Amino acid sequence: MTAEASKLGQPSAVLAQLAFAVQQYLDEVTGGLYDGLNDADLLAELRSLETLRRRLPVADHRLITQLERRDLPAQLAAVGTAALLQAALRLSPYEAKNRIYAAHLLAPQTTSAGEQLPLLPSLAAAQEEGLVSAEQARVIARALDLLPESVDPEARRAAEQELTEAATLLRPRELGILGQRLRIELDPYGVLTSDAEHRRLRTLAVIPRHDGSYLIHGRLTPGCGAQLVAWLSPRSAPHPLVDGVPDPRNAGQRTHDALEQLASLAVRRTELVESGAPAQVIITMTADQLTDRTGWAETSLGQLISPSEALQLADESIVNLLVQQANGAVLAQGRTSRLASRRQTLALIARDKGCSFPDCDRPPEWTQRHHVISWADGGKTDVDNLTLVCGRHHREFEPAGWQCVMAEGLPWWIPPKWIDPQQRPRQNIRIMRQ
Repeated sequence: MTAEASKLGQPSAVLAQLAFAVQQYLDEVTGGLYDGLNDADLLAELRSLETLRRRLPVADHRLITQLERRDLPAQLAAVGTAALLQAALRLSPYEAKNRIYAAHLLAPQTTSAGEQLPLLPSLAAAQEEGLVSAEQARVIARALDLLPESVDPEARRAAEQELTEAATLLRPRELGILGQRLRIELDPYGVLTSDAEHRRLRTLAVIPRHDGSYLIHGRLTPGCGAQLVAWLSPRSAPHPLVDGVPDPRNAGQRTHDALEQLASLAVRRTELVESGAPAQVIITMTADQLTDRTGWAETSLGQLISPSEALQLADESIVNLLVQQANGAVLAQGRTSRLASRRQTLALIARDKGCSFPDCDRPPEWTQRHHVISWADGGKTDVDNLTLVCGRHHREFEPAGWQCVMAEGLPWWIPPKWIDPQQRPRQNIRIMRQ
């Protein structure tokens, strides 16, 4: 070994073996390994590779912990561990800080009793098994970090375990929503900014640019945002297929065109035309919230709004206030017609809050009413046999092997075995924490 190599150091023998094994695998991949796999084996390969990828941060956490225990950043004249990681690994400040944050929470730390335990043991164990990704772990850690110190330690541990278990079914965005709802349960008066603070922070700027376009920047109050989204959402849905050709506009372009329509109406008529039910602001709350104005109501897009502001909106705008049962279910309203009535549609919106298919975030304005037991097979047009499903999932869920069932008045979706061999029923995050 040369003197220069000695200064640089050498990785461990076991890491060298891992690097050799990775190179062997990549050689097989470039040689056509995947071409010889059937569809099921290809999906199994994808999952196994992801599991390995998710386990690697465990080593990363312990490496960072060792760096800090040895005070290596100071020895190398680096301004902290983040600066060392940025320089040595060419990381952005954001990524370096994220890795350090994860290491402090998930690597074993010395407790007051002298034990070596991570601060988030359930999450750390799940990551070591490859059940959660680094991104999911970060979402869970952030959600727990936002809990106030007044939350009981046992309740905090239960929240960690619930979020960790949910991570095996939910994507990061849905996991974040679940974390927010857990915070509401544990700290109902400290989650959101007060109405007065929302009013103080409101702002909107329409800034002319040198090329003739405009840049919009601002922050809307919950009430203003709810009304604007309620108007824009149904008008920014993709246009139906024309001769088999889909709408060429992306989501941002469609929303822009809807806003342009709103501005055009306001300029030409000085008032907005009355919209139908799908374009109205729909807010759900419990009977207790309606009585004592506590907690947080929810719009059809899942945004939180105080009951007092929701009731104020009801005096000023076209707003539907819908009261739910304890578990979020709505009583059936039987009809002989195949098509759901307006009242039934509002009840479905209150319960499902959009497409009920797992992980789908399409709002109610983009959905269709689906008979769980089909009309042709004798299924009734009752709320307890209907659910909201977006056009894409309405067309594709059956060919993809999914099934929809109702349990206790709520829609559940059973995935095909290629997604979950145990076929555990799933719910959309908007429904599962009502």
